[in-house]
Amino acid sequence: MYWIKTTCWLIAFALLILALPVCTGNQEAGKALDSPQKIAKADSAEAPTEKPKPLPTDRKFNDMAQFIAGLPAEEGSSFASYSQNPAWQQYAKVADTQWNSILNTKLPKIIQWRDQELKAANAQGGLLFYPFSGPDFLHASAFFPEADTMVLVGLEPIGNLPDFEKIAQKSLQGYFNGLQQTLNSILNFSFFRTNSMAVDFTGKVVSTIDGTLPVLMLFMARTGHKVLYYEKIAISPKGKIIPAAEAKADSTYFGTMLAYSSEKEPENRKTLFYFAANLQDTPYSANSGLSEGGLLQRSDFRKYLESLPIQTTYIKSASYLMYRDEFSIVRNLILNKSTFFLQDDSGMPIRFLDRAKWDLTFYGSYVSPISLFQVRYQADLRAIYQKGEGVRPLPFGIGYQFREGTSNLMLATKK
Repeated sequence: MYWIKTTCWLIAFALLILALPVCTGNQEAGKALDSPQKIAKADSAEAPTEKPKPLPTDRKFNDMAQFIAGLPAEEGSSFASYSQNPAWQQYAKVADTQWNSILNTKLPKIIQWRDQELKAANAQGGLLFYPFSGPDFLHASAFFPEADTMVLVGLEPIGNLPDFEKIAQKSLQGYFNGLQQTLNSILNFSFFRTNSMAVDFTGKVVSTIDGTLPVLMLFMARTGHKVLYYEKIAISPKGKIIPAAEAKADSTYFGTMLAYSSEKEPENRKTLFYFAANLQDTPYSANSGLSEGGLLQRSDFRKYLESLPIQTTYIKSASYLMYRDEFSIVRNLILNKSTFFLQDDSGMPIRFLDRAKWDLTFYGSYVSPISLFQVRYQADLRAIYQKGEGVRPLPFGIGYQFREGTSNLMLATKK
């Protein structure tokens, strides 16, 4: 009996000795025994963002986008019957005329300039951050077609998918007249008017146009993109993207997520996010009805922005907001995270761009801001343009100074 007990004790002791290197010995040995799940969890904790699961594909969203854009229905489209409506057919004719001018005159100039001047930025792809954008996919995709992900932020509501069965019963003509009104400024002058959007995108003109979603889909269809899927999303308290159905707080920021691809690269799936959010440091009440705390208070949206792997930032027609101290958080985020930064003079003053950290290239012409923003005149920027050394041509109009020959752009590239 004693021999058996002794033997058992010796076996147990030997097993304990063998286990010691794993429990208390060499740290590398311990790491080697970590489970794949544990390693994956650790890796994801260190990653700046969690890549969302790929969205499925559903053709109904592209069928809807083409219908909204005034484009012919493809075979099997559930919107084919609506396209027989005289109101839609009249809208489609007007839209074709408008877009023929843009696609055949303006965009080719932008594309030719982009291929020469934004070659490095587009070679990198990655994430494009476009604050103060409204639903301007038109210019985002024209300047940065290689972006894998776009994050657009504006004050205008995200909106819902239009219910065309109900709209058709009421007035398709009224809907498309309202849609045309929302596009007048961006198509004619290259920017959305903030005050107009506060009316056009909030159901005050046409009750069924309650946000930016249909315009985003329209722009995708008209610029040769296919809408693969749509989902309403939300930002969690930790700054993560979650399905809208999982959001619990009344103050949650909701957003639009659109999966899309271009006609040239149908297999290259891209994602656009649009959020209606306050980018000011402090609380703000917008004419659009958005009334939210600023980034100082809204840690959820601030964390989300801080998690973004921003490759390029693009800003135009931004009301000179980042000239103000109240926009320091988003301004610093852009400067800290961007590798490339394209803006007109309405973005941020050039004094914030340290020449020791950035290479700056200037394009076009700068005399002064439009009269509404005269107080934002930059004497140092004017001196650069007056001197003229290294200032390159800009063969199209863009921003508040929308006439060709009066516009300016600046490309900043981080050293």
